[in-house]
Amino acid sequence: MSDLDFTICCTVTFFTKKRRTPPNLNNGKYCPHLVVKGSDQLLGVNFIDGEDVIFNKPIRANALPVNEDIDYSALQVGTEFLIMESSAIVGEGVVKEIFQHKPHGKR
Repeated sequence: MSDLDFTICCTVTFFTKKRRTPPNLNNGKYCPHLVVKGSDQLLGVNFIDGEDVIFNKPIRANALPVNEDIDYSALQVGTEFLIMESSAIVGEGVVKEIFQHKPHGKR
């Protein structure tokens, strides 16, 4: 999955002691990295929508890949990942669905 034409539908949990305020997942400005558990590859994403973040509570969210030079194929349904801001782990999550976008005009 090197093309950026998919949405990552996931459940995420943000940790209380790692952030002062919860991130806004709905304004298109929260762009952390995901790291698949057991890996060290940084996968840049942009959260585009989600439930309001309540620390230490799993919520649903959707993110888009942002870097065409990165292979996102490790993100499959059931994949567990960490949410990184710089070198800090601020949360974790699991992929629930990969929604593949269809090119405009094709069925």
